[in-house]
Amino acid sequence: MADDLREKNKQAVEKQKVTAAKKLKQSETTEKIYAADSNDLRSKLSNKNEEYVFKLNKHLLDDGFKEDEAKEAIDKLLPEIVDNQIKGTPANQLYGPVTKKAGDIAHPVKPVKKTPFWASAVDNSLLFFALFGLLYGIVALTNKDSSSANQTGIITLVILSGMWGTLLTWFNIQMKKPKKERPGWGITIGYLALGLILMFIFLGGMALVPSTINPSLSGIGYFVVAVVVYGIRFVFRRYMGIHDRGFF
Repeated sequence: MADDLREKNKQAVEKQKVTAAKKLKQSETTEKIYAADSNDLRSKLSNKNEEYVFKLNKHLLDDGFKEDEAKEAIDKLLPEIVDNQIKGTPANQLYGPVTKKAGDIAHPVKPVKKTPFWASAVDNSLLFFALFGLLYGIVALTNKDSSSANQTGIITLVILSGMWGTLLTWFNIQMKKPKKERPGWGITIGYLALGLILMFIFLGGMALVPSTINPSLSGIGYFVVAVVVYGIRFVFRRYMGIHDRGFF
């Protein structure tokens, strides 16, 4: 029994050594391929891959590439083509049809720039600032009770917009994640409820702030500020390259 166990362990060790040696050899082969001259790599192409490269070159020339430009573009692919050729994967399986690969080279799709969290939060905060500005303008024009003036002051507007812009940016990001990575609905609703509670506490506290610190604007003043801030948001989105629609 013990002899059988030792023999199995010995075989497992030998198998691991063989696997490690194969991986090392593959790694060395790959390094040699990527360090080789392009002309040398072309000579190693199989008939199938050589035909693929020939057709690819023709398509690039038809698409307006010069001879040296087409060669340079294809030379960059050769190490990958030869490396996969050794593993049994031809170029048409690696890249798809020649027409598709030629199109990818001639008209590369620029990767979508990911917007950082802070930029999305600023973008949404500016949006809420503009929306709240319109709302406050309507309230100022229709409300004859001046006792609530401090609650709708400009400082209130700035902080409230920042709070909601940040909170709902977080919410939007969570909803865009794969289903398995999203927080549970209990946690999400809890955060939103906490945001509402903080908002009401904040609004109540702002009623105690003197108007010299938190001045209110006229209804027209809020409308003007809302339009200006929305214009700032438009410029900010252009500058930061933000293309997603956010909430509106």
